Amino acid sequence: MVGFGMWVDAHGHLADTRWDGQQERIIAEARAKGIHFFMQGGVGPEDWDRQRALWREHSDNIGLCFGLHPYWVIDHDEDQCEEALDMLAGALPEAMGLGEMGLDFRPHIMKDSQERQISVFEQQLELAGISGKPMVLHLVQAHQQSLKIMDIWGLPTQRGLVHSFNGSWGKAQDFIKRGLFLSVGGPVCRPENQKLHQAVKELPLEWLLIESDSPDQGGPMYKGQLNPPESIWEVARTIGELKSLDPTEILDITTANFRRLFKL
Repeated sequence: MVGFGMWVDAHGHLADTRWDGQQERIIAEARAKGIHFFMQGGVGPEDWDRQRALWREHSDNIGLCFGLHPYWVIDHDEDQCEEALDMLAGALPEAMGLGEMGLDFRPHIMKDSQERQISVFEQQLELAGISGKPMVLHLVQAHQQSLKIMDIWGLPTQRGLVHSFNGSWGKAQDFIKRGLFLSVGGPVCRPENQKLHQAVKELPLEWLLIESDSPDQGGPMYKGQLNPPESIWEVARTIGELKSLDPTEILDITTANFRRLFKL
C-alpha cells in the first residue's frame, strides 16, 4: 500500500539528474509543508532506472511511472524505440502509471519525428489498454491529432491525466468528455495566462489535479531556479483564488481525485 501523509504532487521528475544529491532535502522540505507523495513522469529507460533507485530510498513517497516521452522518441530512431517499447512492456508491472506518453508537434522540437511519435503513442495506448495502467499524457500543439488517435485506439478503463494542462475551456471539455483528468501546474500562476484561468474557473473540481512538473515549469516565485515540489502550494493558492476556495481545500480535493484515479 502506498503511504500517504497528506497531499499529492500529481506529476514531477525527482529522478531528473538536475536534482542529483538534493532529493533528500527537497522531499523533506515538501513533507514539512504537508506534501507527502510525489508521482513521477517517465522519460525513457535510463530515467526508469533512476526512478527505481529513488523509490528504494523513499518507497512511501514516490510513485513510479514508466513511459517513452515524446522528447525521448524524437532523439531515438525507430529500432531504438521498438526495443524500448519491449522493455516498457516488461517494466510496467512495477509502475503505478504509464507515461509520459503523447505527442509534441512544436516545429523546433519535432524535427523529423512526427510519424515516429504517432507510432510510439499508438503502441503505448495499446499497452495502456492491456495493462490497465492510468496514462500520463504529454500533448503539445497536437490537440486534434491526439484526440483522433485516442478515439481510434480507445482509452484504458482507468483513463489517466493530461499533464501540465495549459489550454482553453473548449480543449478541457474535449479531455473531460473522454474521462481524462486535467493536471494544472505553474503556468496557471502567471497573471497574463487568462485562457488557462478561464478554463480553471469552468473546470469541475472532480476533474482537477495539481502538479509541480519539478524541476521545470515553476511559477513566478521560482523564476530562474529549479522548481521544487513544494511549488504546488503556489498553484493551489492561485487556483483557490480562481475558485473562491482556500488552498488547503484545493489540495484536499486534488489529492482525493488522485487517489480515485490511481485506485489508492
